[in-house]
Amino acid sequence: MNVSGLLSWLNVIAPYRALQDDLKAGGELPPLGLLRAARPALLAGLSRDLERPFLVVAGSVERARALTQSLRHYHPHPELVLRFPEPPALFYERAPWPKETITGRMTVLSRLAASEPGGIVVVASARALMQLTLPVQQFRLGTHRLRVGQTLDLEKTAIRWRGLGYEPVSVVEEPGQFSHRGGILDLFPLTETLPARIELFGDRIESIRRFDPATQRSEARLDILTVSPAREPLPRHGPRVLNEINPWFDAPHPPEVAAEFAAQREALGAGAAFPGLEFYLPYFYSHPACLVDYLPSTSVLAVDDPAELAEAWAGFEEDAVGLRDGAEREGTLPPDYPTPYLTWNDWQGKVADRTLLTLGHGPEEIEQELAACFRPNPRYGGQLGQLIDDIEQALLAEEWVVVASRQA
Repeated sequence: MNVSGLLSWLNVIAPYRALQDDLKAGGELPPLGLLRAARPALLAGLSRDLERPFLVVAGSVERARALTQSLRHYHPHPELVLRFPEPPALFYERAPWPKETITGRMTVLSRLAASEPGGIVVVASARALMQLTLPVQQFRLGTHRLRVGQTLDLEKTAIRWRGLGYEPVSVVEEPGQFSHRGGILDLFPLTETLPARIELFGDRIESIRRFDPATQRSEARLDILTVSPAREPLPRHGPRVLNEINPWFDAPHPPEVAAEFAAQREALGAGAAFPGLEFYLPYFYSHPACLVDYLPSTSVLAVDDPAELAEAWAGFEEDAVGLRDGAEREGTLPPDYPTPYLTWNDWQGKVADRTLLTLGHGPEEIEQELAACFRPNPRYGGQLGQLIDDIEQALLAEEWVVVASRQA
């Protein structure tokens, strides 16, 4: 259900128009103290009216999911609402990240790095934000474009794509894969909904077409195909990382992980991606980035509830300290392993010069004019008669009534 038509009523609210003016002017804004139910509608309206990127930060994973879903209901362009997923693995844990997490995170980074026009809205939890990622410059250096008519070296291209984290397969089925047979290259970039087939005539690109991986039928023709990195730790840096931590691989390890470490050592040396590569991400970059670094200066950073965010962040940092101690005792963590997450102090520094919009309350629960324009809806619980009476009273008072319900 999309109810973006309701957003037109926001512009008749004077405090809403004042908030738009304040955001355009920049500077410090007081906490809004809004009802939780009103926040997605407000964010969707601001995104539509200001046409700026928004980063919406929630304390918990569950709240981030709920905000994403509600924002898509209210936003006139639901495809512009993206969730930046959090890795399921805990800090200092060697568990591999699911493909959906890798693809979701890289898709968000790709769209922000491309500086798309319009009001893209990214929703992230504290856990998703804390995970450090590849620097913006590394991302842009790893992004390249293929054009019809240009020459292409097959062997060098395959090496390049492997170094960006793409997986060589016999048949391309999922984002992050590529295949090569004869004069045909198939590639599924993370930012595309369908893979692309690149047909060569000699060493020159003759055509680029999207195709359906299920039927292998060609779809739309493309003049240009953008290829961006497929993993946050770029495998092409693997040999350098291996050289740095190779003595740790030489040390004795528990039998249950020895074979796994041997395989990872080989993959790092070959510059190839493998499940669990993200565990070594802190070694890949001397100055890793966070999601905020990808935001343009015109973007708005909206915090759902500051107290909840600070509490969640502190909990993750406390857990991380205990996990690190345990991993060091077990010998499953390389010595001098860099901190893999953004600390609370670092986060405060990142947002110090950003336009910050606090949706909930600050330290003091002061109700703003805009918050007074919203109130919780009555809960009827099947009391149809009471609902009809309330609608009648509202209409007699010349108020508008919109009923949105999952009930028939």
